Parts: sequence; C-alpha cells; structure tokens
Amino acid sequence: MNITFFLIGVISLFIGVIMMIKYKFYKYKTSDMLFVTKLRVFLGSAVLALFGLLIVINELKKLMQQ
Repeated sequence: MNITFFLIGVISLFIGVIMMIKYKFYKYKTSDMLFVTKLRVFLGSAVLALFGLLIVINELKKLMQQ
C-alpha cells in the first residue's frame, strides 16, 4: 500500500464531498446563470470525490491482498 496515494485519495474524497455539499445547483431555476455555474462546480467536485473514492478502494484492495 502506498501511503501517499492513500492520503491523496482521502483528501480528494473529503474536498469533493465538502464542495458537493456547498454548491447545491438544484436551488436555482434552469434559466438562472447561477444554475449553470453551480452545476459545473458540482459535477467537477463529484468527479473529484469519485477519483478519491477509487484511489482509496484501490489502495485498500492492495492492502487486503498482502
């Protein structure tokens, strides 16, 4: 298990979830420009959280195989 990758995964998962909670795009109407901006940030943070989750799962899987 690479501790550096594991820490990067945990940090990116944490930041992604915090940003997803902060930027709630569904509060705005679709015609509002804030809807588009918040949706874009929300989707980016969802990708970041998914990236972190996949890294954490991969590193834990490596740990279980040893």
